[in-house]
Amino acid sequence: MVLETSPTMASKARHGPRRRIAKRAAIALGALVGLVLVAAAALWLAAGTRWFNERMDSRALAFMARTVERGRPDPAGLRLPYRDARELEALTRPAGAPLAPRVAPMPVSRRLKRADLTQEVLSFPSAIALAHPEANTASAYVYRHGRLGDRPIVLWVPGLFVSNLALSPISWFTRQALDRGADVVLYVPPYHLERTPPGYHSGEAFFATSLGDHLSAFAQELSDLRRLAAWLRAQGGGPVGGFGASLGALELLRLASWDDSLDFLTAFIPVVRPTDLIERPESEPMRLRLAREGGSLEDMRQVYGAFDLMVADRPRRLAPARISVIYGRYDLIGLPATVEAWARRWGVTRLYPFQRGHTLSLFHRRAHEDYGRVLEEDLRALGR
Repeated sequence: MVLETSPTMASKARHGPRRRIAKRAAIALGALVGLVLVAAAALWLAAGTRWFNERMDSRALAFMARTVERGRPDPAGLRLPYRDARELEALTRPAGAPLAPRVAPMPVSRRLKRADLTQEVLSFPSAIALAHPEANTASAYVYRHGRLGDRPIVLWVPGLFVSNLALSPISWFTRQALDRGADVVLYVPPYHLERTPPGYHSGEAFFATSLGDHLSAFAQELSDLRRLAAWLRAQGGGPVGGFGASLGALELLRLASWDDSLDFLTAFIPVVRPTDLIERPESEPMRLRLAREGGSLEDMRQVYGAFDLMVADRPRRLAPARISVIYGRYDLIGLPATVEAWARRWGVTRLYPFQRGHTLSLFHRRAHEDYGRVLEEDLRALGR
């Protein structure tokens, strides 16, 4: 006797294994998505803990120290471009003809998705030359609503190792200024982004040349900013302010201690005493390299001390009431106790700590919101 199979039974026999495989795949995919969500939630929770933030900062310091090891001694020997604040001020003081920057269209990779802005790039020759010529043309990204100078201007200065990837979270801060009607000029530090020499990642060459060139990079940035800030003030009668992150905050605060270019300033995770960094265990490669190049730890303390805000004079034009500080409670690079001690010395009372260290500081909504509030206070106080 022959048993006949119905079309329905044949279809089940044929597709049954496929359906079982598909079901198992769906279960496996669901489990994977669940694991990813759990891992993301765990990472998010860890990001608010002291242990995780300090570990990330320690890794960042160790990375900088390893970058230092790539450096090569200057054949002429260790040459210090300045030894104290007086020499640094003289070296970086604007001189000669007024700045006349070249204006070029903004590359697509740097543009913000905003139709209400004119976006362009300013460039000009740096007054202090570094070993790699790519660094010797300063540049800044301009995001403006109209003619530069008709509205308040925020000079935005990032910290070390800013990269294309970092420009996205940086835009969360610059948007706070743009949304309040201010124009933004974002300065590109030496040896970063398009100022990076071949064979290096953004920021690496800041450390991985000779020690003399490393110190000159600090001075080149300060010189660029002093000239750029003076030029921005000359563009119109509107207030000119600053936002500096990490080393960028140090550079702007050092500028404000000498020049009358800024009306308001937010220091974000500022490094106010760079000598703190060379004392840390992670900085051993820097200390070893000093010894190899014929320098001493005292030399580095002296030269880094030229930027030490703990002993710097208070600004003449920039009132303490127009300085705000947003900083991480768990920061190992811009130590919160040092930041608070400096703020007391300068009479700065607008302090906004949040639960992050240095490395993860860009990724915290409260920091963005605090900046928006203090910027509104500054613009209102300055009548804009």
